[in-house]
Amino acid sequence: MVSRTGVGELDFASLSEATYQIANQPSKLGAKVSSALRVIEQAIEQYGPSHLALSFNGGKDCTALLHMVRAALHKFECNNGVQDSPLVTLCVLYKRQFVEIDDFVEHSVDRYSLELVKKEGPMKQGLQSFKDDYPNIQAIFVGTRRDDPYSSTLGFFSPTDNEWPRFMRVNPIIDWSFDDIWEYIHSAGVDYCCLYEQGYTSLGDVDTTLRNPALLKDGEYQPAWSLANCRLERSGRTSTSTTKPLSAPMQSSPARKTYLNDG
Repeated sequence: MVSRTGVGELDFASLSEATYQIANQPSKLGAKVSSALRVIEQAIEQYGPSHLALSFNGGKDCTALLHMVRAALHKFECNNGVQDSPLVTLCVLYKRQFVEIDDFVEHSVDRYSLELVKKEGPMKQGLQSFKDDYPNIQAIFVGTRRDDPYSSTLGFFSPTDNEWPRFMRVNPIIDWSFDDIWEYIHSAGVDYCCLYEQGYTSLGDVDTTLRNPALLKDGEYQPAWSLANCRLERSGRTSTSTTKPLSAPMQSSPARKTYLNDG
């Protein structure tokens, strides 16, 4: 487990050491973590910490990514003789957020030293507002996976389209699975939103997110990581066609609503 320096505050040295230990393990998870860390390190070397941000809405995927980004940043900053700096973190909001998600995001701010920036949607408007306020940010870490909607063709580095605010989207966990995410979260002792213990497997806004029926057993909902068929991850989402995350290729029509948040 990662040690803490105060109430809820993580010790980044311990976090980083534990994460790189997992990456060095001769296992499938070790290989996945090692690959993700290499992508993160490449982005840090290419852009520098002051030109990077993280997309974070409290979902499981970006939570796992946040833990690894902070581990790699700590290693980089230690190697360069500088103290850990706040990580700029962008959250483009749904119209109706889960209170539990909002609470978890706020809980994560102090623990991971985040400079949290909340922007109202839709996606394009939120990104442009963020770009206006943070013109130095060139790349954004995104916790998308290849089996997410619209994401099958993405690579580790995927720029936004010309008509969108210009960012490089960095996708370190693009080749991870649903099971990979939960194995890493449990192996690394990463805190996560409590909704995942209540039968939710994919989180969006309140109006389009339900408990996953595949997790209902003997009248009770099992936790997310109990899902036997990963292809049913989004079975609790009542709408997948009208929202499109930052991770997706940005070629939607002007009428389609797009949002950053997914998980």
